[in-house]
Amino acid sequence: MITLGAFIKTLSGTKINTPKGAILCSLALVFMLSSCANKDSIDCHMPLQHQWANSAHIIDDIRTLSSAEFAGRKTGSEGAILSQNYLEQRFTALGLQPWQSTFKVPFTYKYQFSQQLGVNIVGIIPSRTPSNRWRIITAHYDHLGHQGKRTFHGADDNASGVAGLLAIAEQWQHTGLAEVNLMLVATDAEEQGLYGSYGLVEQIQMHPEMQIELAMNLDMIGHPSRPRAIYIEGEQNFVDFEQIKTDLTNKHQLCIRLSYAKNSATGIKRMNWLKASDHYPFHQAGIPWIYFGVPPHNQYHTVDDTIDTLKIDFLASVTEMAYSFISQPQIEINPQ
Repeated sequence: MITLGAFIKTLSGTKINTPKGAILCSLALVFMLSSCANKDSIDCHMPLQHQWANSAHIIDDIRTLSSAEFAGRKTGSEGAILSQNYLEQRFTALGLQPWQSTFKVPFTYKYQFSQQLGVNIVGIIPSRTPSNRWRIITAHYDHLGHQGKRTFHGADDNASGVAGLLAIAEQWQHTGLAEVNLMLVATDAEEQGLYGSYGLVEQIQMHPEMQIELAMNLDMIGHPSRPRAIYIEGEQNFVDFEQIKTDLTNKHQLCIRLSYAKNSATGIKRMNWLKASDHYPFHQAGIPWIYFGVPPHNQYHTVDDTIDTLKIDFLASVTEMAYSFISQPQIEINPQ
């Protein structure tokens, strides 16, 4: 998820909590999360039962990306290069094809008064029948790097989303839609200001023949604030989302939330989560989007965001729910 400083640069209307406001918001959070958005009851104490997501593969991907060797995966660092090489190997092993001449797709952006270079990792699974229909999944692989001996591992933010993306890629090879091309993108420079996603959107817009039906963003999907609580943004883009939400809830037994509560750890009372991650450039470009994630937690953007704090069964279930959404044969979009 984007750093607080970079986020504030894109945000208007952010307010700082008063002590009274913090108490009221905390009470509101407890109330909101105490009941599921779906009318059907979910037993939050029963073990989650995911069907096909391979927990061992998910753990391996997160452990590698969040390891000390990868040193926090800061854009432009040696850890970022190691991440790029690892993801290139994983894309190849999963049978993905490069969108361009290579999986590594560079982009440039201006940051702190200088020109910077980032690298998105972009793979595709072409449709099995000729088609211009495209759907896109993004998950940023960059994080905050290290400060001296302190490494910001970024297990939830966002090795978890990348692991989910890789699991979806594997499943799509077996059961994906024959008439839809799938693009899978591990984006760079999200923490600095969503620059990898902006670069991707610019490159896509150079191909008007591509009919982009949907962009899905996975950012922090491994550390629920409450049992089974997954947050979804972008519901306004889709016709009859309430029915979609009910179907997803009943199938995957996760409790879907459609708005974020404030994060008491950072003191932010209201945040516009539309602008908080890589789905925002798609929104600006008029491309329908949906975002799966969890609110900031105590380990968010700290050295304690490590794999041992994640709920792998939850992550696997969220991955399967995201796949169920993006693999719908037809997704009816609300007019922009």
